[in-house]
Amino acid sequence: MAIERSSRRKIRGATVFACSALALAMMTAPAAPKPAAVGTPVTKPGTAQGDCDTPTTPFCDALMKPTVGWKGHVFHLSQDYPAAATPDQMPWLKFDPKTQGNQYLQAALDYFYEGNIRSSVEDSFDPAQNTVRKWYNAPWQDFGKGGREFIHGLTRERVTAISELYTAPASCKKSPLPRTCNWNNYAVGFYNMPGGEIIGKVWSDHGKPDPSLASFPEGTVAAKLLFTTAPVSQVPYLKGAPQWQGYIYSDPHIQTSEIPNDPSLRKRAVLTVRLLQIDIAVKDSRVASTTGWIMGTFVYGGGPGGPKGSGWTNVAPVGIMWGNDPEGLPLKETVLNAAVTMPHVGYQGRLNGPVDNPISSCLSCHATGESPVGPSGMIPSPPGNPKWFQNIPSGTPFDPGAHATDYSLQLSVGIANFLEQMKIMHAPTPAAKAQEIARKNQLENRSPREGSPID
Repeated sequence: MAIERSSRRKIRGATVFACSALALAMMTAPAAPKPAAVGTPVTKPGTAQGDCDTPTTPFCDALMKPTVGWKGHVFHLSQDYPAAATPDQMPWLKFDPKTQGNQYLQAALDYFYEGNIRSSVEDSFDPAQNTVRKWYNAPWQDFGKGGREFIHGLTRERVTAISELYTAPASCKKSPLPRTCNWNNYAVGFYNMPGGEIIGKVWSDHGKPDPSLASFPEGTVAAKLLFTTAPVSQVPYLKGAPQWQGYIYSDPHIQTSEIPNDPSLRKRAVLTVRLLQIDIAVKDSRVASTTGWIMGTFVYGGGPGGPKGSGWTNVAPVGIMWGNDPEGLPLKETVLNAAVTMPHVGYQGRLNGPVDNPISSCLSCHATGESPVGPSGMIPSPPGNPKWFQNIPSGTPFDPGAHATDYSLQLSVGIANFLEQMKIMHAPTPAAKAQEIARKNQLENRSPREGSPID
């Protein structure tokens, strides 16, 4: 995809967010040798070894070190955050997001793709190899049951039933639903330079993050690639999707509640994942009267019945939103793409991606980004609760007394992970430490997208 190069305005950045994730590919990655499944330590490897995630060291790249003998791609956290973003182009400003949503999202996606797609699928979206513009990752996603793996920095996302992705086979229409009808999903997120500048300010002191500095400038872009373990045989429109190797849970059907509390019992292996969804978020002052953010999501292959294709560019927008439609139906602040028909979107037709929770929406989920994480959680409770479908202005917290992280869940969850680890590390007695670990394990029986404050 070419990016428009005429009449571009300069920007200080753009941020793409995702309530779930997307993934696409130009070629199939070669099969990687499968290392023996190993457990993950309770305490993070970096803090245990003193080489990362301490107040005086860089942030850790992943939850675990590469396995012995691994010769494939290795994820390195892009953390050389800039003190100030340099001017860049904002091609999406050529389009009105409310009336030209597909063009707006395509311009933002092209901007994200530029310099990130490589001849090697496994080397694509490695910020260190992008010579066009810098992209950055948020720290402290390397924690807990869903923490970053070492190959591509993938974190575990919401588990989806096959019926949420495609027509379920007869074997998956039973009650209770067989566990083999659920598939795990994994994602990795990126911020452009304006977003990276703010991440760097929030985390300037590695031992004391400051969420009060989480205010993203105009032109911030955040993007998220979401991959699934679901096979093409069950989700046909994933044929031709880019494939990555990931050091993920060896059981692709495992539910969060089934993951052992004892890290030594958690089994991971190198498995293949396929691009399913891409989420984009752009800070755009033209929608400051609602939320300040434009959010969009793409599905690989255009979803069920979509045109055949292959590679990273074979995606189609599901829709665009700039507000939560607090007045309810008919919706005025979400526009869905009539050419894409998915088994579900969000609540009452608001925008959400295939991996996302159908009782929520992209903006209602991200509006909960704050520190400390409040008692409400990301998902509306009970379903339809109007608190989650407000138009919360950028910079306003979801719960009183918190600091908003400006619709960034990667910042809010990362800070929550950090604070949880500090409670464990600095517990005054062994009994207090055991109590903190037990509390953490209880919280981790759900993922953040299932209502937990930590990963």
